[in-house]
Amino acid sequence: MSDERAALQAVVRHAVDLDGDYDGIAPSITALKSCGDPALVPLLHEALDRFLDDGNFYGRDLIADILAGSQEMAALPVLLRASSRDLGDDQDSLSALIIDLMDEDRAAARVTVLEFAASHIPELRRTGLWALGFVVESADADLLAAAVTDPDPRVRSLAVGSLQDPSENNRTFDVLVSALHDRDEQVRVSAISRLDYTGRADAVAPIAALAADTAHRVRAWVAYALGRLGHPEAAPVLLRLRQDSDSHVRSNAIEAFGSIGGPVAVDALLTLADDDDPQLRARAAEALPKAVDSDPRVERQLAVLAGDGEAEVRAATIRGLARAAGRYPQAVPLMVGLAGDPDPMVRQRVAVVVRRLAPDAAPDILRRYVDDPDQTVRRLAGTELARLTDPGAAGQ
Repeated sequence: MSDERAALQAVVRHAVDLDGDYDGIAPSITALKSCGDPALVPLLHEALDRFLDDGNFYGRDLIADILAGSQEMAALPVLLRASSRDLGDDQDSLSALIIDLMDEDRAAARVTVLEFAASHIPELRRTGLWALGFVVESADADLLAAAVTDPDPRVRSLAVGSLQDPSENNRTFDVLVSALHDRDEQVRVSAISRLDYTGRADAVAPIAALAADTAHRVRAWVAYALGRLGHPEAAPVLLRLRQDSDSHVRSNAIEAFGSIGGPVAVDALLTLADDDDPQLRARAAEALPKAVDSDPRVERQLAVLAGDGEAEVRAATIRGLARAAGRYPQAVPLMVGLAGDPDPMVRQRVAVVVRRLAPDAAPDILRRYVDDPDQTVRRLAGTELARLTDPGAAGQ
């Protein structure tokens, strides 16, 4: 026990004083996770409480990692309680630990999570509703539907996020459609974001109805969601959003035109591609490749944009072509034709996408770029060449 106690003291000291880097304390953490001594658990809880009270999320995460490794599912309630304390961070590490624990035994995790979701303490309830989304079952429909009408907007938003997949679940779909009319902006955004990947044609009209929402963030999500849904009947609404007072809404609407395709959307993008403003042409160049299958005019316009007089438009064309990889055979020769562009901005973009877009041409282009006059091009080329030769890094 004395060795484990000393290791824990070293971890606590490291987190408090930031004494050395993580690599130096990692062996102590590994040893504590595997020691299995139940007498150490109260000390770990004490250290966790200290870090929570001090607002030290780094220390919280170190102790949470040890608890998850040594106690496994028994640590889940402790970690959920820790998550319910807002220390001002994004909780990415802690959330990942909790999700991994729940994945190990969903049935056991659900017992704990449902207790939290039914708690009368708001912070614990919110944490339980968040966690429920990772172990949700059809039996939770009533609990979540009730939570979507809770007086607390944070509860409503979390409940929306934890509902079962609405793609084929009509009850969930109906609950989300109702949540689109919530008085809280974040709840409306959460509902849109759950509906936007379903592909359901009947999601277009209720989402499009929020195109005049008073919150620009909601309107931006509407434009994004309509693009994700990918149904051409959204084009008239996107035309209105294209004229929105908020630049983010307008940008999302332009991007969505490419996703939905169809004559109206393509006409809008072709008009932008011919605009005097190079920024608008660049936006069109990024969006058009996604619509290449829906209109023969798109391919001709992409060739024009690849030869545009503004470097930002040519670079944007490459970004768009990369998104259409596999669907547009001419994407490769267009991109390869820009590999020798005089502007470093364009060559930088080629260096970033060539490995994915044109793997056969990539080695020659990247080797040339290693001696490029532009320092950034040289750096990017070196990184991408390393990924070509290292299978373990190929997906990075």
